[in-house]
Amino acid sequence: MGIEKTVSELAEILGVSRQAMNNRVKSLPEEFVEKNEKGVTVVNRAGLVKLEEIYKTTIFEDEPISEEVKQRELMEILVDEKNDEISRLYKQLEVKDKQIAEKDEQLRVKDVQISEKDKQLDQQQQLTLKAMADKDVLKLELEEVKAHAQEKSKGFFARLLGR
Repeated sequence: MGIEKTVSELAEILGVSRQAMNNRVKSLPEEFVEKNEKGVTVVNRAGLVKLEEIYKTTIFEDEPISEEVKQRELMEILVDEKNDEISRLYKQLEVKDKQIAEKDEQLRVKDVQISEKDKQLDQQQQLTLKAMADKDVLKLELEEVKAHAQEKSKGFFARLLGR
């Protein structure tokens, strides 16, 4: 179970009143405070470290800690740090996935726009081709009309001049 101290023990070690220590312990996050087998509120090792930072003193330096406990606590700290890093990276991945999904949607919209522009361009090319064909037909008809008019006008002058 590691090292833990009751409110009374902490008040004595730190030289503050039990009421002041009780108020301080109540303000600690839940992960630092537990109930022991007797139902008494105790502060766990992580909470003791936090209190050491707050009071700028050492609480459990006199306590002998076995190597096994030290190793286990070190492993717990490392695992917690790794889990925090994994959580951070997972959240970052979720954000990236969302960004990728947004980009995919933008690309889909662009593909639709490009497809529509391709249709419009194809229609414009067909209209241009039809207009050019109509122009060629009209040009031929105009040439025929001119040739016919020249024949008529030639025939008239030729008759007039006797040719």
